[in-house]
Amino acid sequence: MREKLLVGAAIKDITPERSLFLYGYPYVKRMSKGVHDPLYASALVLDNGKDAIVFCAADIIFITKEITAGVRKIVKDKIDVPVENIMISASHTHSGPMTKNVIFADPVIPPVDREFITDFINQIAKIIIEAYNNRIEAEIAVTMADGTGVGGNRIDKTGTVDPEVPVIAVRRADNKKLYVVSTVYCMHPTVIHEDSKLYSADFPGYTREYLSGKFGKEFIYLYQTGPEGNQSPRHFISGTNFDEAKRLGYLLGERIYNAIIGVEENRFKKNVKLKAMSSFIDLPKRDFMSVEDAEKSSREADEEYKRLKKEGADPREVRTVECARFGYNEAVTLTKAAHSGKLENVYREILPAEITVFLVDETVFVSLPGEIFVEYSLWIKEMSPKKAYVLCLTNGELEAYIITKEILKQGGYEAAISLFLSDAGEKLVDESIKLIESL
Repeated sequence: MREKLLVGAAIKDITPERSLFLYGYPYVKRMSKGVHDPLYASALVLDNGKDAIVFCAADIIFITKEITAGVRKIVKDKIDVPVENIMISASHTHSGPMTKNVIFADPVIPPVDREFITDFINQIAKIIIEAYNNRIEAEIAVTMADGTGVGGNRIDKTGTVDPEVPVIAVRRADNKKLYVVSTVYCMHPTVIHEDSKLYSADFPGYTREYLSGKFGKEFIYLYQTGPEGNQSPRHFISGTNFDEAKRLGYLLGERIYNAIIGVEENRFKKNVKLKAMSSFIDLPKRDFMSVEDAEKSSREADEEYKRLKKEGADPREVRTVECARFGYNEAVTLTKAAHSGKLENVYREILPAEITVFLVDETVFVSLPGEIFVEYSLWIKEMSPKKAYVLCLTNGELEAYIITKEILKQGGYEAAISLFLSDAGEKLVDESIKLIESL
């Protein structure tokens, strides 16, 4: 291991130049009509001479296995980093183009645009290669910011949250100027709803704007999403508009900024341990009810939604029930696909699930595919022998949510469309801990 740490970073505007379907809200035809704020992808390469790892974050709804494999194939012979040491994550903005075909019976959703997927893969690969070629001598510190108040539990306003925001801060070795920051936050970026038809990174875009205003034009920011399956701003905003997205984004940006400027001088290191471990596991598939029972649940969800609308209930409560209604409607399609055998094709595409752990000095970053409930983030932290933080929506997609046993019993949107038993989350936790211990 060399005495000097080399760090490279790059960022690129990946906003499509043409109109594409904006994916994230069911039963709403949303073809983009312009750009509110750019979508970005950024990469961070850490190289200590012995080991090297890559974080890559994109303002996109999902990163699929196809995208991950495509990027790794391009960069394989162009950078001296093992492809399994490349982690690509999605911010999960619902105001960006779709990246995969869906199995739900939503008549307004078109097939994925193959030209966009090819272009997206090429752009991500170029960003990673550029970041690698940009490596300079640098110093690194890992700290933590507090995301409390930016959002919370979307199923239960007082429910479980994980407000910790890990911050990797990198500064140039020569002039001590901040070079790049990477963060992880457990939150759906869904302030902006289906009434907007503009490309947007949602509140994380404003977090980037705030930090860039503080640290200058050459500063590069990576926003990565942690387990957010049951986390969103829903109960913590006064409207679904860009003013609210800016308020939350700036609030998070200020917290991150204060955490960075509060880091003691001696915590920036020129020599850090780096290590990566990964594995692939199968997950237990869900047992589906009969088609008749699924259709009955769908009708009951429709009736509940109509009742609350008629009674003039709190709009946030109505929204929660409306989402459940969408879920039960989609569950009918899933149930029919399961009983006909068609769902097996989906399982073959998304399994096995890839789990990767990165050691950065004394801190571990665990990356998981799919939309994970926040409880699993907390369980990994509690069980880990080292300080650990969890990312989700990385290196593959699981089509739906990884839920808890409690939510499976309670029901609702997330439970209705999950393709896996709640034991799937426990398997992801157990395998993550094994990888951490093997470090």
